[in-house]
Amino acid sequence: ISQRTFELITRKSSYNSLLQEGSKTLNSDGLKGNTKKEDIHPSNFYRAEAGSCLVSGEDNRDKSIPFELYKRRTSIVVKRKCFLDVVCQALDEYKYVGPSERADLILACRIRERKKSITVLLCGTSGCGKSTLSALLASRLGITTVISTDSIRHMMRSFVDEKENPLLWASTYHAGECLDPVAVAEAKAKKKAKKLAGTAQSFPKGERADGSSASKCDAQPMESGSICTELIGPKQIAVEGFKAQSEMVIDSLDRLITAWEERKESVIIEGVHLSLTFVMGLMRKHPSIIPFMIYISNEDKHLERFAVRA
Repeated sequence: ISQRTFELITRKSSYNSLLQEGSKTLNSDGLKGNTKKEDIHPSNFYRAEAGSCLVSGEDNRDKSIPFELYKRRTSIVVKRKCFLDVVCQALDEYKYVGPSERADLILACRIRERKKSITVLLCGTSGCGKSTLSALLASRLGITTVISTDSIRHMMRSFVDEKENPLLWASTYHAGECLDPVAVAEAKAKKKAKKLAGTAQSFPKGERADGSSASKCDAQPMESGSICTELIGPKQIAVEGFKAQSEMVIDSLDRLITAWEERKESVIIEGVHLSLTFVMGLMRKHPSIIPFMIYISNEDKHLERFAVRA
C-alpha cells in the first residue's frame, strides 16, 4: 500500500510543484546547497528491498551526503487532503473497501499521531486466548502498551499486607474463601430489600411486580443471617468473591485508563476481572473503550480449557 501510494503521488500532474514546495520547506529549516529540480526528481530513484529507504544512485556512492539533503530526496511533502485521496485510491485498487474507509483512515491517522487514543478491553474466562490475541492485536495495530488485570492486582499487592487484605492476595478462584457467608447473605438481603422498597408503593400490600405474593424472608428483616445464609452455597460464595476482587481491580484500572487517555496513549487490557457489569461502568466514563468478549465456539472445548486453567 505504501509503495502504491508513492507511485500514485509521483504520477500526479502537480507533483513537480509539490516537490518544489517541499524543497523550499526543507530549505527554510536551514538546509543550504543545490536545490535544482534534477536533484529531487523521482526518475533518479530506485526502490530497494522492503524496509529500505529510497535513495538515488549518486547517494549510494557518496556516503558523506548530509542527512538533510538525504531527507529532502527521499521525502514528499503533500497536503493531508491529497494524501488521504491517494491512500483511499490505493486501498480501492487492493479491494480494501468499506462503507466508511475514509473516516476509518482519518481515525487511524489521529491514533498514530497520538491525537486520539483507544482502549481495547478483551474480556473472557481463563484459557480462551485473551493473552494470545492481545499480543497479536498490539503487533498489528502498533500499540506498545499491553497489560493484564492480573498485573494490576499484583501491583496493588505491593501497597497492602496480606493480613490486612486477604481478598486481594487470594487467587481469583479462591477469593470466596476470604468472605464471611453470613456477611454476604446480609449484604445481599439488604440490597434486595432496598430494591423492593423502591417498587413497593406501586403495588398492593403483599404483592410483587410479577403478581406473586412476597415471602416471609422478603417481608421480614433477617435476624443474624440464619434464614438466608442457608441459601448461600459454595458456588455462590465463589462468585461473590470473584466480584469483590474484580471490583477492587477495576477501581485501580479506572484511574489508569484516565491517565492513558490524558496522554493520548492507546492500550490493550485483558483479564478475567473484566466482567460485563464492570465493563459497562467503565464505558460510561471512558469513551475510548472498545470491548470484546472472547470465547471458544466449541462449548465442550471451552469447558475443557476452563477446567484445566482453573
